[in-house]
Amino acid sequence: MKKFFILFICLFLIGESMEAQNFKGGIRAGFTATQMSGDELRGFHKLGAFAGGFVTWRFVQNEKWAIQPEINFIMKGSSTFLRANKEGNIGEKYVLSLYFIEVPFFAKYNIVRGLEFELGLAMDVLLYGVEKDANGKIPARQPFRTFGMTGIAGFSYLFANHYGLNLRYGNSLIPLRVPDGEYGNYRITKKQFSSEIVFSFYYQF
Repeated sequence: MKKFFILFICLFLIGESMEAQNFKGGIRAGFTATQMSGDELRGFHKLGAFAGGFVTWRFVQNEKWAIQPEINFIMKGSSTFLRANKEGNIGEKYVLSLYFIEVPFFAKYNIVRGLEFELGLAMDVLLYGVEKDANGKIPARQPFRTFGMTGIAGFSYLFANHYGLNLRYGNSLIPLRVPDGEYGNYRITKKQFSSEIVFSFYYQF
C-alpha cells in the first residue's frame, strides 16, 4: 500500500504542475459489481470499492483525442445471492474477495462536449485474496496469479467544470487461476476470468 500511495501522489503532482501544458490530473471513487467465470455462479452479485487517481493528456493537434494513465485500488470477486427457495431454505454461502492495485492506460475520444469513450488495458497486481463459506476461510485452495491483465471499455461524462461520472466494463484477459488437479475443485470448473462493472465519481483538477 505504501507504493500505491507514492504513485498516487506522483500522479497528483504531475497533474498539478503540468496543467498549463494540456495535462489534467484527478481523483476518483466508486464501487464495483463483479462476477467470476468457472464458479457455477451467475450475476454481478459481489460488490466492492474502487478508488484511485489519473492524469489526462489531451493532444494539442486534435483535442478530441487523449491518453490517460491511472493507478487504482479495485475489489473484485464473486458471491452467492442468498435467497430462500419455495421451501424456505437458503442456499450455501460462498464469497470470494480479491483486492488489486490496477494500473490502466486508456485512449479516450470525445464524442460530444463532456462525453468521452475510453478503451484501455490494465496491469493488475493482486494484494490479497480469500475464499469463504459458511464455516469460514476455505483451506487448501489453488493460489491466484499475482499479476494479471484486464481489457476495459467505458464512458465518462464531465457534467461540470471539475466533476464527472464514469461507467466501465472490464474483463480479465489472463485466467486468474487455472484448475490443475492438485487442489480441491470446489467452485473451480474451468479457467477463471473476472468480469466487473465499475461506476465512479471523479474530480478533475
